[in-house]
Amino acid sequence: MTEYRPPAEWPNKVREIAEATDLGIRSARAQDVNGFTDAVEQLKDHPEAREVHAHMVRELLETTYQDGLSGDDVSEVLTRTLGGSADWQAPVDPSAVVVVLTGALGVAEHADDADRAPTTNTQPAELTGAAILVMTDLTKGIAVDHRPYLDRAVAEIRRAQTVEMP
Repeated sequence: MTEYRPPAEWPNKVREIAEATDLGIRSARAQDVNGFTDAVEQLKDHPEAREVHAHMVRELLETTYQDGLSGDDVSEVLTRTLGGSADWQAPVDPSAVVVVLTGALGVAEHADDADRAPTTNTQPAELTGAAILVMTDLTKGIAVDHRPYLDRAVAEIRRAQTVEMP
């Protein structure tokens, strides 16, 4: 898989998030711990990446489970993600995978209405790594390229930011 090139009109920060996310997923698919760790390190300074990743995970879950998502399906994704990461000794915290899945589905506990980030003691780097591993598992399971999902996630966030609130 070739390296991802985000659209030139995207702001630098968004391009950095997209490029690092692509690196992380490509590295996880190749079971390259160093590349995966580099991607997570690049993303640690971009808390905005969590929103991009949440959109991607949500859409990938919708694509994978078109007839609806059950608790057993979520458990299956959790088990596959952890098992797959263990195969190549990727650093992953099981609780971070749970936070990623519940956050993407909108069922995570939130501190308050103003702060939509899930309440968790899990470190941001662990959440980023878990999100990349979940996305890798889901894209591999349905044999799709992750890049269109990345493009749509960024487009949706940009669209939502330009919509006037009543």
